[in-house]
Amino acid sequence: MTSKNVTLVDTTDLLETCVADLASAQLRKDFTLSVDLEGVELCRSGRVCTLQITSNHSKVIWIVDVVVLGRIAFEHRTLAGHSLRSILQSGTTKKLFFDVRNDADALFHLFDIRLANVYDLQLLEVAVRRSHKIYAPVVTGLGKTLEQYIVPGPPAEWAEVKEIVSALCYPSKGGSYEILEQRPLDPRLIVYAAQDVALLSQLHGALEARIGRKGNDWKGRVARASAARVSEAFGPYAGRTGKHRILAPKI
Repeated sequence: MTSKNVTLVDTTDLLETCVADLASAQLRKDFTLSVDLEGVELCRSGRVCTLQITSNHSKVIWIVDVVVLGRIAFEHRTLAGHSLRSILQSGTTKKLFFDVRNDADALFHLFDIRLANVYDLQLLEVAVRRSHKIYAPVVTGLGKTLEQYIVPGPPAEWAEVKEIVSALCYPSKGGSYEILEQRPLDPRLIVYAAQDVALLSQLHGALEARIGRKGNDWKGRVARASAARVSEAFGPYAGRTGKHRILAPKI
């Protein structure tokens, strides 16, 4: 599924190694982070279970166990003064998300973390279509986006893992989201947590290569629209689901 090692971070020693790894490449010009969260009703009134993060210069996908570590996951500082909080809030570190809204809402209200310099690939995909003058009234989900822009598409096991975990988590399929909080964490959930962030950097490159009408500052417009999505966390709650969620914003 991925050439990177996948490491579950559930001790402060491992957290120290994780943060040091992520911070070590921050000075590189092309440095980006790929980030995703899993949780129960992930939003301001829900619970964060894991944070998945890797850099484009790292050999590891870090699965940070927020159930075990709690606030320490974000507050623990290395000797150099770095923490997950400082990295996530850094205005100089570009962070790739795919639909950042629930993640930003949960991080702000549950851990007082204000994400900065977010680049939302769901919005980048909208920009790609509009840069070619294609009507784009709604956003596209991650699976469809990967199928369309990653050649030859996501690995077959990507969809297989999604199907297995949906049966474990979705109440409509007999599962329960609370399985995300059970420890030890099911190995299938670790694979599931890692697989999306494993593809975000590749998707980022594929989407930017497809942007048309280069003179229209599409990348800057995506960055500003991403910041607007993050700022939704600071206002009245609009709900984590609903038809309004699929409408593509102005970019």
